[in-house]
Amino acid sequence: MKVPELNLDLTPGTLGGRFTTIEGLLTQVREELHSRVFQETSDSMAEETKTRWEEFFARLDSAIAGNIKFTIEMVDPLSASYIQNVYAPDDDPNMKIVDYERTEEENEDLGLTDMVV
Repeated sequence: MKVPELNLDLTPGTLGGRFTTIEGLLTQVREELHSRVFQETSDSMAEETKTRWEEFFARLDSAIAGNIKFTIEMVDPLSASYIQNVYAPDDDPNMKIVDYERTEEENEDLGLTDMVV
């Protein structure tokens, strides 16, 4: 998951499986980063680094509250994610769906290259 406007880029598996809203997802990201990264190390952070983290959390809070526009990019090589279209059966004007072609490296990492079917 990436949110370019927030400079947020999560590696696959970071949050595990979830059934939630975008607000819930971003709130969980905030709680995890704040408790595991910021609170545990803020006392020893350089002031500039601490300020950048505080600015990041302020922007994240604004996104959670719906005060700023942002984009969520979901890259899911296993096709295990689902984002509900509340406009169904019509297209969601706020959602862009792009078919994803796995790379050879992703196929290898997922063990698909060696599968005999």
